[in-house]
Amino acid sequence: MDLVRYGCLHSIKVVGNDLVFKFEEKGTFLRTVIEEFAERLGIDAWEYNRTHWAVKDAGIPKALRAKVMPSYDVVFSFAGEDRKYVKQVADYLRTKDVKVFYDEYEQAHLWGKDLVEHFELVYRRSGKYCVMFISKNYIKKMWTKPERRAALARALKEQEEYILPARFDDAEVPGISPTVHYIDLADKSPPNLEE
Repeated sequence: MDLVRYGCLHSIKVVGNDLVFKFEEKGTFLRTVIEEFAERLGIDAWEYNRTHWAVKDAGIPKALRAKVMPSYDVVFSFAGEDRKYVKQVADYLRTKDVKVFYDEYEQAHLWGKDLVEHFELVYRRSGKYCVMFISKNYIKKMWTKPERRAALARALKEQEEYILPARFDDAEVPGISPTVHYIDLADKSPPNLEE
């Protein structure tokens, strides 16, 4: 499935003979969503193979914006028992302008969604990295299983470092090889995890 990036251009300027700008990604769409809204966006079928489309904010239908899959620098998968530590990490990273998927930050966005389907998108497509906070509690939890499966599917497909394990203890997690390097959280305070 093709993903289409959605975002804003800013800092646009001419440098020599070049037009230079910064692109701030806000999320992604499945290409089929663009096709669904093509007429309202003024995109003809022959344009589907283009690499980009320019649409002003005012021209983006609300129903289309509702289908944006947010983009994150990092998504967190953890057991509720480890929430206090994970929240401190999430709060710290936000102060550094890191876009974090942490469930408490997303309550309004999650309201009414089928979480199994949504978490599949979040953990398989929305993050640059997935930090898996591993503990004995983590392997017992109902919600960490679909999160882990989606993250593992992405890691398998891309064959790159995507899952970044952080361990509270020596619990073995199905699908995570014991040879994968991890961060030991026993002696790391939340702000020091970044180091």
